Amino acid sequence: MILLCLLGCTKDTEEASVAVYDVPDEYQVVVDRFLEEAAIRGIDLRIHNLIIRNDPQLAFDACGDCNSLDPNATSQKIIRLNPRGCWQNDLQLETLIFHELGHCILGRSHTSELLPNGDPKSIMVPGKIDLYSPCVYQFGDEDECNFTFKRDYYLDELFDPDTPVPLWAN
Repeated sequence: MILLCLLGCTKDTEEASVAVYDVPDEYQVVVDRFLEEAAIRGIDLRIHNLIIRNDPQLAFDACGDCNSLDPNATSQKIIRLNPRGCWQNDLQLETLIFHELGHCILGRSHTSELLPNGDPKSIMVPGKIDLYSPCVYQFGDEDECNFTFKRDYYLDELFDPDTPVPLWAN
């Protein structure tokens, strides 16, 4: 009986430790972009244990979450996204998924630090996915609401929290 229990427990442990990779195509392009951006910055990442799924049960004000802040490559990472209108364009979706990958893959926590001009210092700020997006609803001059020029800084900072303050933030 004890041998049976040990064999059964061992089997469960082995099954639980098998990495699962299940990312829908619509999100895989963003994960690929994350890996490309890491590589551009000299960081070699491999992700083999990631699940991304839509979860309409997330709180109304939550666009996504990750089950882990552990950058350990062996733990299963699960990102849940709220499909109820959280993002309005590709760059907002990118910001959301990069933020969650920052938790799951890079082990980054939230930060509410600000740059000298009052903008968030990091993509790891909670609840803000329009950091470097273009205008969604343009009123007046497009330059006043088009923040795509900030993307390089926010991605640099995601992969290196010691990135210097950009000129546009002074």
